[in-house]
Amino acid sequence: MDKFLCMVIAGAASCFPLGCATSAPPSVKAAQVEQRQCDAGVNAREDARILETTKVIASEPIYSNVPTGYDGIERRANGAKLLIRPPEGMSAERMTRILQCHSARELLGRTDLAELANDPYWLPGAWLDIRVTPDDGNFAVTLEAATITESIQVYARAAAYADAHPVDTSPIRR
Repeated sequence: MDKFLCMVIAGAASCFPLGCATSAPPSVKAAQVEQRQCDAGVNAREDARILETTKVIASEPIYSNVPTGYDGIERRANGAKLLIRPPEGMSAERMTRILQCHSARELLGRTDLAELANDPYWLPGAWLDIRVTPDDGNFAVTLEAATITESIQVYARAAAYADAHPVDTSPIRR
């Protein structure tokens, strides 16, 4: 087979699992999210307080299974999942909006708030898909990245964030 054709096929195949052929740059996605999801009147300080006081029950990596050939399957890092206590009166939709706006604004450099240590909700130069869903009275926050390297970074940050924001499990004292 022609060497050029082999390179084209290999390049296309390497992008297939991640959809990289049609992905917009992270800054474009962030600007779109900021425009659609983020209200100028929303109190950014209140949103930052919510992120700083979030209590994490558990963190775990997210994997996807990718076919690698005849009967071959490879598990690849795809991001992280945090199980958090929902802030009082917070809906999953509102929490999603807070996290997506935070991610977009951080990526675009449009925040003047203090940096959240081990912030798992954004990566410099990368876009994260963030979803918040109810999970037995808590929220499951999924953070998915476009590449394996970014996914590993997201999980490392999520694990460190979880360690720094644990749910208080000490017995109730009366």
